[in-house]
Amino acid sequence: MKNADEMENSQLSEVEQLPERWRRFLLAAGVLTVLLIVAAVSVYTWFALYGPCTVNSVEAASTALTHQLNQFNAMYQAIPALAPIAIIGPITQMQQILMETKEVAVPACLQVARNELITAMEGVIRALLAVMESKPEATVMHLMEESTTHLDNFNEELDLINKCTPLCP
Repeated sequence: MKNADEMENSQLSEVEQLPERWRRFLLAAGVLTVLLIVAAVSVYTWFALYGPCTVNSVEAASTALTHQLNQFNAMYQAIPALAPIAIIGPITQMQQILMETKEVAVPACLQVARNELITAMEGVIRALLAVMESKPEATVMHLMEESTTHLDNFNEELDLINKCTPLCP
């Protein structure tokens, strides 16, 4: 009988140990899952508060660049009513806005966007100077098309950065 009792006891102990092992495994897996979630939230929070492209710095720089673009566009909108020789005043003001745009401090993730905006502004100014110099219309149109391409790139880049902040590359 001892053999039968020992066999029953050994079977019972194996059955009892199996759930204990599973409980330990599930506990370890649960702890690991919680640690991974806490680590992910911590990394995201660090990037949002202290990373190279924080939400606040991107919003401030985006606002500043958009303000510069709006000022530049306001000057450009006034030009069609002027004679070619009279556009020197608005061009001078547009050049001033361009210089101020170059001085806008932006986080690393917005460098490309700012450079595209600067290139677009420079293209418009070059096109207007070509008008003043009575250059062929094809030259002026080419400069304006290049400027429009850079402006589109600026808008796309700005949208992309605003969507990925604070985890932008």
